[in-house]
Amino acid sequence: MKSIKDIDIQKLFPSAFYKRGLTYYKNDQVKDVVFDRNHNVWTATVQGSEDYFVEIGLTDMEKGSIDTFCDCPAFETFGSCKHIVASLIAISTLENNGDASIRQPNFYRSSRFIEAMSNILTPLDAVEEENYSSSEMSVEYIGSWTYDRRLQLEIKTGEQHRYVVRNVASFLDAVQDQEPFSFTKKFTYEPSIHSFLEADMEILRILHDLCKNEELYDSYTFGGRSTDRRYVTIPPYVVKDLLFKLVDRNFYIVDNVTQYKDIQLQENELPFQFYITKQDEHVVLSMSELKETIFFPLYNILFQQGVFYFPTYEQIPVLQQMEKFRFEDMNFDVPKEQTDTFLSEVIPSLQRIGDIDMDDHLSEELIKAPLQAKCYLELRDGLIIGKLEYQYGSHRIDPFQGKKDHQVMIIRDVPQEKLIMKYIEDANFRYNGKELYMDAEEEDLYHFLYHVLPYLDNYVELFLSSEFRGLFIENEPEPYTSVRMEGQSNLLEIGFNIDGINDNEVNKILQAVIERKRFFRLQSGQMMNLETEEFSSMQRLFDDMRISKEELLDGKVQMPAYRGSQLDDLIETKKHYDPHFRDLLSHLHSPEEQVYEIPENVQANLRSYQKVGYQWFKSLSQYHLGGILADDMGLGKTLQSITYLVSESNGETIGPHLIVVPSSVVYNWKNELEKFAPHLQVAVLTGNPIERHQVMSESTNKDIWITSYATLRQDIEFYQEITFQTLLLDEAQYIKNYQTKTSRAIRQIKATRRFALSGTPIENSIEELWSIFQVVLPGLMPDQRSFKQLEPKKIAAITRPFILRRLKQDVLKELPEKIESVHVSELTREQKDLYVGYLRQVQQEAVQSFKENGFQQNRMKILAGLTRLRQICCHPSMFIENYEGASGKLEQLMETIKTALDNGKRMLIFSQFTSMHEIIQERLKKEGYGYFYLHGQTSSKERVEMSERFNHGENDIFLISLKAGGTGLNLTGADTVILFDLWWNPAVEDQATGRAHRFGQKKVVQVIRLVTEGTIEEKIYDLQQRKRELIDQVIQPGETMLSSLNEDDIKELLSL
Repeated sequence: MKSIKDIDIQKLFPSAFYKRGLTYYKNDQVKDVVFDRNHNVWTATVQGSEDYFVEIGLTDMEKGSIDTFCDCPAFETFGSCKHIVASLIAISTLENNGDASIRQPNFYRSSRFIEAMSNILTPLDAVEEENYSSSEMSVEYIGSWTYDRRLQLEIKTGEQHRYVVRNVASFLDAVQDQEPFSFTKKFTYEPSIHSFLEADMEILRILHDLCKNEELYDSYTFGGRSTDRRYVTIPPYVVKDLLFKLVDRNFYIVDNVTQYKDIQLQENELPFQFYITKQDEHVVLSMSELKETIFFPLYNILFQQGVFYFPTYEQIPVLQQMEKFRFEDMNFDVPKEQTDTFLSEVIPSLQRIGDIDMDDHLSEELIKAPLQAKCYLELRDGLIIGKLEYQYGSHRIDPFQGKKDHQVMIIRDVPQEKLIMKYIEDANFRYNGKELYMDAEEEDLYHFLYHVLPYLDNYVELFLSSEFRGLFIENEPEPYTSVRMEGQSNLLEIGFNIDGINDNEVNKILQAVIERKRFFRLQSGQMMNLETEEFSSMQRLFDDMRISKEELLDGKVQMPAYRGSQLDDLIETKKHYDPHFRDLLSHLHSPEEQVYEIPENVQANLRSYQKVGYQWFKSLSQYHLGGILADDMGLGKTLQSITYLVSESNGETIGPHLIVVPSSVVYNWKNELEKFAPHLQVAVLTGNPIERHQVMSESTNKDIWITSYATLRQDIEFYQEITFQTLLLDEAQYIKNYQTKTSRAIRQIKATRRFALSGTPIENSIEELWSIFQVVLPGLMPDQRSFKQLEPKKIAAITRPFILRRLKQDVLKELPEKIESVHVSELTREQKDLYVGYLRQVQQEAVQSFKENGFQQNRMKILAGLTRLRQICCHPSMFIENYEGASGKLEQLMETIKTALDNGKRMLIFSQFTSMHEIIQERLKKEGYGYFYLHGQTSSKERVEMSERFNHGENDIFLISLKAGGTGLNLTGADTVILFDLWWNPAVEDQATGRAHRFGQKKVVQVIRLVTEGTIEEKIYDLQQRKRELIDQVIQPGETMLSSLNEDDIKELLSL
């Protein structure tokens, strides 16, 4: 068994650390060296500038590594230090001298712990059982304010005599930390014998926090630290709560000349009283002087004669203005010409802060009637002419010329007068000295009629001439939409009508809506408002359906049946649907409610959700529509598809059904068809081109053709003259790129119905969904540029009826649980050295690329560097020849395999790197484990054969290429899935785990991801989790979207 004495300590550490550590050892600075046999750990204390604790773990000693720790600053920075060196030399010496079994207990650590924990207890805690009686300290709080009216607090405290606290921050620290504090030579606060009442302690804690905040934020906070250390400055956020606590204690306020005791707080009223009288011909306002009233603008509180007042939000602006007159004579003589303004504007403000006492004779003279505003409008010589009039009781006022009789005193409703005038100004009226006028241009006229007049009507009584009334429609006409379905052509005819409007004007109005006009002027001269919710919804319909003015014919437009559901969502006017259209909507919205008999010659019992899937196929097929069956992996998309194909093969057909699949699952489909529909004649198009063409020519009368994406692309010219009954695309993500030859070839196939199967119709970009729909339902989506600008909710509205997505946890309640976990491994020392070197190189290259050419120019180079880092995490020998070191992750994999096999588990191991497969295979052979191996070159027949053998119990390990084996496999014989390395796209990993966690699984499935600690793998995992956003807006819950790596992602992965 290896021990410390077998290690060459000098080689493990930088020379500076080693030399200093050796000096420490020679100076006998290593103490309390103890070996813990239970945990296989050495501990020691090294005396330096302080005493430092060292720990050395021997758990991985047999693998050539030790775990070290020291609580000194150097270890925290460099991961090593001289104290560890000194400890290792001391331990090695003990082992060489044979003293390893004689150890002293580590009293040092225990003493430190006991001392630290004991300090937490207060003296009262320690002697509680002895009923100890302490001496109570009384506290006096003195409030005052600075020249700029900042509140501050001073403290006096003591036993019989109260002493001024000359350094309040230090005193509060001492109280908080239970430490002594000296006031004079005769008196010192001793926490062991002195105590404070809890009410005082609560205040002292608040003040202590305030002092700490001042220290922490200094000049950035309220006021900073007072230059006089006796005071604590009170910030606004705490003033009210603190005052409510202080008034119950020994608290008083002092200013320059007066001391106020028995402080009161008042929240409801302010201490103001106003007197209004009439002298001769003018009004006089009187009030008590404000000299004794202090307003604190930073706190928005008021102090007068020992009372703090808390004004409301509405009162504060008045107090701010009153403060300006604090030192002035508070008797104001109001001249006659300003009496109305005073009574109408000043008095309402003063009433906010106090009571008004008005002379009885003056009160009787005032006119207090409510405002009655009137507005007269007429059309004259192409102008809108208006007259505005205010009336209070029997007194009329021209708002532009003012009140003529100054003998009458009227309290006017100024806020409402200002509001009315705001509407007049907003309408672009002008005043010619006699009356209001406005040009009757259409834009201004429309704005006034529909955006000003309805609001003005709430505040004035309108008098409109008959000519003026003829400019607008008082009861706005309501549009409605009708939809009729033509049975033979599967076209929808949408009609638009407007109540009370001639048909010859309807089309012009609709064109104005398309042009985003705000109004339309009818032949009668009336202005029609096109900004109502009904017309706005019609505009949204025209926009979303991309209906142009040219397509509108007599108020009607035609569109394909697949627009039905989207059309129904968009129509917000009154609706008139014919029965055929309602039937279409029922099929699109509720396929599960349709009645289509399951074909008797299907050799399977469909589950309830699979029957719904079949009804979905048939509902779309009835209207010659297509869609995407996007069920979760393992829910039987193949069986649902075969059931549909059987139903479409009974009776007359126009041609065979064409199934296009990945090359690896061609024979899976053949076997499934033979199993579930043995009566169907199936042609498998494989072999060389001559053989495939021969099969095609001989199979025109067969029910189903099966081919792969690769062979179809090569044979596309031979498909040109054939029209298929159904085109069925399995793993449709194969055509996710619109520009590829495969995708272009698929789009050339002629078929009356088109369906796609894919558990991951969106892997990297939402545009992949657009590409699939170009095949499945051409015309449903807008062009690619317009599609990119659509919000996810909009895409959902378009595609929802044509995507069926169910999750295992939703439909297979009896499906066993899937438990996912992350196992973290560490890099070996050799791996770590390589990783750090490559990381720095990749970081430097990335930074240089960002500065010079930009990310896109060097994208492939940077991604190649990331791949190298990932390969080092797996095993450096994947690309470094003659690497002789180990791999922490590989060792963890082998341990995981052993543990799993010991517990009777059977597993799938996925890796994306072929070279890693070879390394894993070598270790599996070395350990004597039997296994299957599936990779990109495995033929379809071999895949099927190995899958069946594994599911029947042969071998317990199946090593699989992530990309080659992520689809088309049923491996429910496994109950453990190990993902050896992470893939950028979590959807690909989900497909891999779906090989085992699927329909037919009886056991709980354990999914284990192996992640290397402190490396790019952790960052990839975090990136996955953040980007694993459920795109419920587009596809039903469960699918995820991972955007392609961008520059920000790269910077995060490389910690730039």
